[in-house]
Amino acid sequence: MFQHTFAKNPFFLFLFLVLGAAAIAACGGSTEEIEVPSQGLITTVVEVQPEEFKIEDERPIPDTAKSLIIAKYLNGTIDTFTLTEARFLQQSGHSSTHGGVFRAASYGFFGYMIGRSMMGGFRPSASAYRDPNTYNRVNNSTGNTIRSTSTRVSRPSSGSRSGFGGSRSTRSFGG
Repeated sequence: MFQHTFAKNPFFLFLFLVLGAAAIAACGGSTEEIEVPSQGLITTVVEVQPEEFKIEDERPIPDTAKSLIIAKYLNGTIDTFTLTEARFLQQSGHSSTHGGVFRAASYGFFGYMIGRSMMGGFRPSASAYRDPNTYNRVNNSTGNTIRSTSTRVSRPSSGSRSGFGGSRSTRSFGG
């Protein structure tokens, strides 16, 4: 019966093929290309007022898994957070104790380490840095290194373009 219908009316064959292709595309297989850093980063943030932090320095390191946030507090204490800790606290929403530290770091190049997209020409926020000179120095040195050594990879498309912090992930991470 179907062969007879397709033979008499090519429109049905065309419609069948178009709907079939659309169904296959909708079922999966779609990917998106993203840029990921291939070098790590050590970001130093300083507390400039109680619970307000600014980036003092960012410098590249060879291994992304060794990325760190170093937080210097007004009272003279220093905390160090690994990339794994920063990702966990950011994804779980448990960063309220150190929220200012992670917020400041995420608006710099460290944001790339915890999931901010490098695509689309995003640049770190100048206001996240201690002063314009720090922003310019970091952007011209570390920024150029991070951007020029990043790699493009394909991953399954999430179907959403919500961007950084738009949804919570349930996948695990290893650093």
